[in-house]
Amino acid sequence: MATGNFVLTKGYKAAAAITKFRAVKFSAAETVTPVTAIGDMIAGFAQFSVTAPEIAKGKGATVAQMGITEAEASAAIPIGSLCELIADGRVRVATASSAARIVGRCVGHPALAAGDRISLEIELVGGLVGATF
Repeated sequence: MATGNFVLTKGYKAAAAITKFRAVKFSAAETVTPVTAIGDMIAGFAQFSVTAPEIAKGKGATVAQMGITEAEASAAIPIGSLCELIADGRVRVATASSAARIVGRCVGHPALAAGDRISLEIELVGGLVGATF
């Protein structure tokens, strides 16, 4: 089972339903929403799911922005692999031919199949995050 070791987490209002351990991006007025494209600049990874009824009651999203987080894989990911986004906020092994955004590196609990959770080292200031090959 993947585990996290956060350096920085922050709470935000959710602008739409969010799935835990998937990437989120900023939207208007300090809110976050699910990633919708491989090139989206991420705010981080949601630590809990948030449903539309929960948003209506005021529940926000906890977002890991720096450190090690759990992230949902879209396919097998070996330890040490650079990871990039897919359009639904999950991650896959980065490829040089992709225009997808690099979001970190698998540092533990490799994924054997889609839906597995990995330990993903993320860094939103400098480093690899936000870069493309």
